[in-house]
Amino acid sequence: MEEVSMVFNQPKQKQKLQVEEEEETLLPMSPTSQYLSNSVLSLSVLCVFELETVLTEFETADIISNVILPLNRLFSSIIHIDEKGAPRWKKVEVRVEDHIIVPTFSTGLSTMEYDEKLTEYVTKLAGERLSSNKPSWEIHLVKYPNKNGAGSMVFKVGHALGDGYSLLYVMFSVFKRADDPSLPLTLPSMSMRVTGGEKSLWSYVSRCINTVSDLTFSGLKASFWEDSTTVVRSGALGVEFEPITISSVSLSMERLKEVKSKVGGTINDVVHGIIYYLIHLYMVRTGDICSGKHMNLLVMFNTRMVRGYKSIAEMFEAKIWGNHVAFLHAPIPSVSGGEEVDPLYFVIKAKEAMERNKNSMFTYLIKPIISALIYIRGPKGISKLSHTNFRNTTASVTSLIGPKEKIAIAGHQVGSCYFIVPGVPQNLIFTILSCTGQLRLVATMEKNFIDSQLLNECMNEAFENIYVAACGGGISP
Repeated sequence: MEEVSMVFNQPKQKQKLQVEEEEETLLPMSPTSQYLSNSVLSLSVLCVFELETVLTEFETADIISNVILPLNRLFSSIIHIDEKGAPRWKKVEVRVEDHIIVPTFSTGLSTMEYDEKLTEYVTKLAGERLSSNKPSWEIHLVKYPNKNGAGSMVFKVGHALGDGYSLLYVMFSVFKRADDPSLPLTLPSMSMRVTGGEKSLWSYVSRCINTVSDLTFSGLKASFWEDSTTVVRSGALGVEFEPITISSVSLSMERLKEVKSKVGGTINDVVHGIIYYLIHLYMVRTGDICSGKHMNLLVMFNTRMVRGYKSIAEMFEAKIWGNHVAFLHAPIPSVSGGEEVDPLYFVIKAKEAMERNKNSMFTYLIKPIISALIYIRGPKGISKLSHTNFRNTTASVTSLIGPKEKIAIAGHQVGSCYFIVPGVPQNLIFTILSCTGQLRLVATMEKNFIDSQLLNECMNEAFENIYVAACGGGISP
């Protein structure tokens, strides 16, 4: 009887082992990652690294196998819907060659023409969805020259895998210091912590008032209150599916610091002032009336930035993977007058907006609020709220802080780098990456709605005018 019982129980034991093995290969997908990757809102991140020399397929395959895949099992997982209809990460076998793409361009072109081809290729990639049949990331090797080097590497990754902090972790794992790979990369100070200020009763009262105001404003933006229709915001549905184009400028961190020292505040305030001013210039030059328009900039940020990290080691000890994305609104100045408006006015208004946001508990409350909304309405419910919030706002901005030192990948030095976030339902999106003494400001815009050449001229002039105004005599009264 004992032998019969053992034989009889074998299939059950085998079935139990199969269930356990399946559970080991399936990981729950975080609610935040779910709401960034579904039929309502699907975001990805494209990082472009312009290299001084050409990176080969063999070197790339080695980096993928020995560095990227061991970083986290999500790089070896696809999104799988389980029996209960819940999305989970399912571990699969990775074919490295399926994740390396080498495009072919026309031969005999000039460097500037190849640079334009690179931009066209990146915009084409932005409009394509990542395959659901393999892990949602890929590396594109562009073996043609650009303005900053002999080749490029484009890393495209689904936002569901992680946020900017996760990408920084990948960057610091893959890239090394160009001058001495044995030395660690260092990071500028990063924090949104509210510091300083008097602790009077009025300061607490004003903070409470600002918090309630921010919560109310955010709720209205996520429901029905739209910004004004302008030459940079059409208000149309489905703009995230329209063709895009990219314009960018590289700004010297030293020059930005000079402006900062004149006006006070932070580098962030100066850059947001540049964005405000270039939007003003573009509207004026296209004949749109700025005065009286209701316009807002949706500032995306990482909730882990509220705490701040002093070093890369400290950052890596924190919870790196996942999405800790939140937002706040900053009003875009709506002023009368043309190009004669004082450029520093926009920097001052940006500084006031950031200081106002710091004097609010909204940045601390947004994460638990998002968690509660996901629990109540589900990932798709909050995707709809986020989609509406984007669509009802004039433009958005998100930023990443890279290392201070010049970097290299497999010995290939990086001349310049930038990133964009496709899938945002807006006509105009700004992304900022500071790295190795340069700040790259990129505008991603709807191709057939915004004049990219004119906007690029406004981007360049905005900073130059602000720099001259600040370093040539200070702030006008």
